Amino acid sequence: MSDQEPSRLELEIELVIAMYPEQVDYNAKTRVLNFTQRGATVQLRLPESYPESGLPDVIAARDAGKSDVRARTKAAVKQLGLVGGEEALDAIIAAFQQLLESTLTKRKLALSPTTLSGITKPGYPGIMIFSGPSLAVTNHVNTLKAENWQAFQVRYEEDKLWEFAHGKGVKEVETMAEVVKGLELESAKEEFLKAVGIK
Repeated sequence: MSDQEPSRLELEIELVIAMYPEQVDYNAKTRVLNFTQRGATVQLRLPESYPESGLPDVIAARDAGKSDVRARTKAAVKQLGLVGGEEALDAIIAAFQQLLESTLTKRKLALSPTTLSGITKPGYPGIMIFSGPSLAVTNHVNTLKAENWQAFQVRYEEDKLWEFAHGKGVKEVETMAEVVKGLELESAKEEFLKAVGIK
């Protein structure tokens, strides 16, 4: 048994199988999930990047009479208005009192996620902004909180993707001016300034 924590995909599959134990079958090698209910079947292929980005592809769908209903199923999924990787997005601003030189491990941890975008500023006041899939943002912030920062506090949370001037990944900057400059949208700049008590 591995000590490694299960991935988000593994957790989602476990949850679906727990909810529908007799109806769901998943092949991790082919990334194909089969769902059967009262004679009807749906077969989905999960892209390699799922769940961080992309949506499952409907590769087969049959009703109880064995008629092909792939087109109807795909249309129903399309009507949900989901965008790959953006089903649940968050932007979080966390502030902490001070990040000292002796906490290099914490600084590296703050910069570590590859599935998120963001900006961090060490010193006083310390600032961290992360944006990306909601679960990934929440997990990263909870990991950071567990490091016992001095006066760590989430100041702002929004169900919306924030964009940064540097693009993807988390970048460390030195000044508050650089934090503001790194935010692409004017609305994000306004929300940031309000969250840290400058506006």
